[in-house]
Amino acid sequence: MAALAAVSGCASAQPDTAATPLPKPPAFSGRLSPEALDMVTRSGTWPRAQQTLDTAVNALVHRCMKDKGFTYPATRAALPTSLDDTTAVVDLPGRRRHGYAIATTPRQSGPPPAPYYTDLSPDRKRNFDLAFSGPADSGDDVSTGTGTVRVQRQGCDAEARRDLTGDVTVWARMYYTPEALNGRLDAKVPKAREYTAAMSAWQACMLERGYAYRTPEKARDSLTRRFLENKHRKGEWKEEFRKREKRVAVADGECAIEADVPGAAVRVRQALIATLPKKDRAALAELASYQSEAVKRAEATLGR
Repeated sequence: MAALAAVSGCASAQPDTAATPLPKPPAFSGRLSPEALDMVTRSGTWPRAQQTLDTAVNALVHRCMKDKGFTYPATRAALPTSLDDTTAVVDLPGRRRHGYAIATTPRQSGPPPAPYYTDLSPDRKRNFDLAFSGPADSGDDVSTGTGTVRVQRQGCDAEARRDLTGDVTVWARMYYTPEALNGRLDAKVPKAREYTAAMSAWQACMLERGYAYRTPEKARDSLTRRFLENKHRKGEWKEEFRKREKRVAVADGECAIEADVPGAAVRVRQALIATLPKKDRAALAELASYQSEAVKRAEATLGR
């Protein structure tokens, strides 16, 4: 369904409907809630909150599209992976099958084409796209703090997000601004004491398995270079490379779990959020408040 969100129509415009704004957040106290930290690091409470919001959007889009004569399933959205869930982040089963996905590309795991859309005539598809996304020129650029994202203001998808947040720009900021703030911390994480300690434990674990890589990224990059330098070779060499790639990737993953590298990265990022400028922390507090209120609306939409 997500792929359809990027499709826009080209027929006449639909009116931009009004929605109830979310309550105004309290003035920034200087302290951030755990939920605000979770929004930045995509951990803790954030995955469940985002799943609730996305599921409510599906339900609202379903109703809107039905009113316009189209089928759109009100499916429960997938639960995003929490970045402090070390086992899920590492994904040992996937590493055992595909290594780092250098020599073997995993099959696409997305949903199959939607029959309610693919079976439509060309004219009906254009009308479906217009009903879902609105006309192509109905979008606005929304600042995230480090760039901009394009959001549609018309169509059932925009109406659903507006019902939950009062304004589609609030939805966009709520999702993308914490992610952008997270990106600002990237350069600081490897220097933090807890993370360097986790990486030292990872290195020791890898050495016990016979691998002298300094970081997981260097392990992957080293194998990638070797593959690209020899990609013209086939048969036995390629099979041996696949085996080595899987052995290194699994060892890397097992050591990451043992040293809790993903968990250390999340905890360090949460501590580093305090180093962001006050205006960014105030924006984050505002968005966490909006998320809390939007989740309440989503739960009411879903009858919870």
